[in-house]
Amino acid sequence: MNPQHAIVSGLGVTPPHSVGYPWNARYTIASGNLLADFRFNVTAESQGRLQVCRLYEMTDDPGVRDMLSFLIARDTMHENQWLAAIAELEADGLETTPVPQSFPRDREKSEVAYQFWNCSDGTDSKAGRWAKGPTPDGKGEFQYLEHPQPLGEIVEELAAGDPLLHGTPKKPMPPATT
Repeated sequence: MNPQHAIVSGLGVTPPHSVGYPWNARYTIASGNLLADFRFNVTAESQGRLQVCRLYEMTDDPGVRDMLSFLIARDTMHENQWLAAIAELEADGLETTPVPQSFPRDREKSEVAYQFWNCSDGTDSKAGRWAKGPTPDGKGEFQYLEHPQPLGEIVEELAAGDPLLHGTPKKPMPPATT
């Protein structure tokens, strides 16, 4: 039991999360871009569903599993709700990619906009839809780079030298007084 619950509210109803922090608006996501926010909501519902499915697998209690099964189903609904809302916005003509639409395309480094950089061992990623063919926004073709080269100048490692040069004092700072 969280002792704060008994001390602060006398076991009355409070809206904190599982560690006792009261609810506030920090859970609200509002980027100013409707599609980005809707996509974030799909992600949040997917994460919730994933966590509840894990809880389901951790118990054998039929009552708990029944309740978790309900929550899993509701997350399914909520994921589909947000996906349907995104589809509706797209059908209404809202350009969906990239977000934000208002950024001038001529200011982005277009030469890397559709490149998949394989920075891993192996080439399995080459087979993915994200590495070849037309892009979902219809404005380019995916390009697969097996060994992308660094962009810009190559910077050599800093040579060992005066530690003060990098913000490290030569002797320990005295302890703070209170």
